[in-house]
Amino acid sequence: MTDLTSRWKARARLALAGQSVDRATADMVLDEVDLHCAQSGETPEVAFGAPEEYAAAVARVRVPPEERTDRHWDGLTRADHISAALAQTGVAVLVAGVCVWVRDGTMLTVTPAGVVGSALLGVAIPSACLAATLASSRVRGAVPWGTGAVAALLLSAGAFTYLPTASYGRLPVPALCALGVLLLWSAARHKPVPDRKELTMASPTLPGNWLVDLPRLLEERHGLSRSRAAELTREATHHLTATGCSPQEEFGPVELYALQLAEGQSVPRTRWWMRHDVQAAALAVILVGYLVSHLASAGPAWQTVLAAAALATELALLTVSLLRKRPAAATPR
Repeated sequence: MTDLTSRWKARARLALAGQSVDRATADMVLDEVDLHCAQSGETPEVAFGAPEEYAAAVARVRVPPEERTDRHWDGLTRADHISAALAQTGVAVLVAGVCVWVRDGTMLTVTPAGVVGSALLGVAIPSACLAATLASSRVRGAVPWGTGAVAALLLSAGAFTYLPTASYGRLPVPALCALGVLLLWSAARHKPVPDRKELTMASPTLPGNWLVDLPRLLEERHGLSRSRAAELTREATHHLTATGCSPQEEFGPVELYALQLAEGQSVPRTRWWMRHDVQAAALAVILVGYLVSHLASAGPAWQTVLAAAALATELALLTVSLLRKRPAAATPR
C-alpha cells in the first residue's frame, strides 16, 4: 500500500466518521476500496474521487435517511446558541473578576481607558462566543458575529492603549464576579426546545406548513443559501400545482425531502474560517503583531522568548500542514 493510498484511506475514515458511518460499515467499504484498487490498478483518488465526496456517497447509500436527517440537525435553535454564548461569557467574566481580585485586591481603579476598553470587551467576548457556537453548526450568522468580535477587540485594545488613564474613582472587584454569576444564572434559566426527534416524521405535516418548513429546513438545517432554498421551494410548488397532489403524498415528509434536496447539491465544503490552515495562519499573524509591538515597547525578555517560540511552533505546524496537502492536490484524477 502506497503512502498516498494510506493517506487517502485515513482521510476517508475520518470523513466517514464525520458522516456518522459506524466503524463496521467503514471497515467494509474501505475493504471494498482495497479490492477494487487491487483488481483495477487504480489509486483510490482516481477510482473514487476525494475522500470527503466518497464518504458523502457512502452515507447516502448505507445510512438510513431517518438517521441522516437527525445528523444534519444539531438540535439547537438560535436561542439555544445565544444561551450557550451567554454561559461562555459568564465564565469569562467570572474568571476575569477572580484574577483581578487576586492581583489588585478588592478595589479596582476606574479610568476612561478602562471603562471604554472594558465596554468594548463586553461586546467582543459574547460576539466571539456566539460566532464559535454558530460556526459549529449549519445555522448562519457566524461570520458577522466573528467580524464584530474582531472589530470590538481591536477597538478595545486601542482604547486601553491610547485613552487617558486618570482615575475617576474605584470600583469593587466582587461586582465583576457578581456580573459573571448573573450571566451564568441567565443562561441556566433558558429552557431548550423539545427534542427534534419527537418532531421528525412523528406525524404528517400540514400542506400549508410543508411549503413553509421546506425553505427554513434547507437554509437553517442544511446550510443552503436563502436564494437557493427559495428556488427549490418554487420548483416544488410548481410541481405540486401541476400535479394537484399534496406535498406529503408527492414528496413524503418534509424533513426527508429537504435532506434529499440538500444532498443533491454540491458536496458541502468546510467553511473557510474553520479550516486548520486558515486558523493557523491567522494565529501566526496575531503572534507576529504581538511580537513586533512587544519588541517596540521593550517588554520583558521572557514574554519575547515565549511569543517567539509560539510563533516558530505555529509556523512549523502550518508549513507541515501545507506540505501534506500538496501531494494529494497533485494526484491526477
